[in-house]
Amino acid sequence: MLWVAVAAVVVAVVAVVWSMRRADNAVRLAVANAPMRPAVKDEEAERALAHVTEQAERLSRGEAVVHGNVAARAAVESLERVAVKVQQMTDARAHIVATQRDLDRARAMYRSILPLSSVASHGRLHVAGSCTPAAETGGDWWTYRRLSGGRVLVVVGDATGHGVYSAMIGCAAHGAVEALSQVGEERLTPTSVLRAINAAIRIPGADQASMTCFAALFDPRGTLDFANASHMLPLLASTDETGAVTNVSALTTAAAVDRIDDSEVIVADIREGSQALARGDIVVLFTDGLTDRRDKAGRAFGHRRLQLAVQKATSPGGHAGIAGVREAVLADVNAFADGTPPDDDVTLVVCSLDRVRAG
Repeated sequence: MLWVAVAAVVVAVVAVVWSMRRADNAVRLAVANAPMRPAVKDEEAERALAHVTEQAERLSRGEAVVHGNVAARAAVESLERVAVKVQQMTDARAHIVATQRDLDRARAMYRSILPLSSVASHGRLHVAGSCTPAAETGGDWWTYRRLSGGRVLVVVGDATGHGVYSAMIGCAAHGAVEALSQVGEERLTPTSVLRAINAAIRIPGADQASMTCFAALFDPRGTLDFANASHMLPLLASTDETGAVTNVSALTTAAAVDRIDDSEVIVADIREGSQALARGDIVVLFTDGLTDRRDKAGRAFGHRRLQLAVQKATSPGGHAGIAGVREAVLADVNAFADGTPPDDDVTLVVCSLDRVRAG
C-alpha cells in the first residue's frame, strides 16, 4: 500500500535529515570554536542532504534510487532497506488478501453442498440434520434425496481432517451422489452410492484422501437398507405411543461386499445391511466428531452418553418432533463440552418413520 511506503520513507528521511543536521551543527560549532582556523562552508554536506532527499522522493514514487553521492551512500542504502521491507509487507498483504479470497470461495462451495433446509419431510419419513465444521470449512457433509414411493436416501460422509482440502474432497463426494441421482433412481442403492463416491474422490497421482461414509435408503413400508464404509454405525431407537424412547441399540451389518479395487480412498470393504423399521422408530446418524467432543477435562462425550441423550429424547412425530430430538441431543453434547471448542467437525442427522400413516 502506497501510504505505508510513503510513511516509512518519510520517517527514514526525517531520521536521516535530523542526524545529518546534528552532525552538520556539531561540525560548524567545532569549526567556530577552533582558534586560528577560518570558517569553511560545508557544501559537500549540503549536497549529500539534497541527494538523500531526492532519493527519498524517488522511492516514494516507486522508482529506484541512484547512488551519485559518496557522502550520502550510507543514508541512501538505509532508505533502500526500508523500501525493501515496505515492499515485502505489501507483497505479504497481497498474498493474505488472495488467500482469504480463495478461502471465502472454498467456504461458499462447502456450504453449498449442505442441504438448504436442515429439516425435511417426505410422506411418512422425516429428516433433521446439523453439520458444524471445526474450521472455516470441514470434511463432514450430509445430504438427502427424495425418491419415488415416499422413499428417502440419506448419505453422511467424513473426510479425514478438516479445512479446505477436506472440504474439497467432501464436495467431490457430494457431486458423485448428485450425478448418480440424475442417472436414475434404480441406480441409487446404498452400495452404488458408495462406489460412485469412491470413484469421484480417487485422484491418480494426488495425495490419497480418506473418507468414511454411510448411505441409507429408507422405505416408508418399514425397511431400511444401508451400506457402510468404515463409518460410525447409526443408532436405532424405538418409541412408544407418546413418542418417548424405549430402547436404543446400534445397527449391525452383514458380511463385507467384495473389494471394489486397490484404492484406499474409501475403506476397501463396504458392508451392507438391512433393518426392519417399526412405526415411530428413530435412526440417528453421526460422525466421530460428535462422540469425540471433549469437555474441559479432556474426556470424550462417547457412545454411551450419546445413547443416553437419545434415550431421554421424545418425538411426538412429524418434522417438528424429529427436529426436537436433534436439538435435544446437540444440547446435551454442548452442555458436556461446557464451552470447549470442538477440534473436529460435528455432524448429526436424525431420521424417523411416522407412527401414523399419511392419509
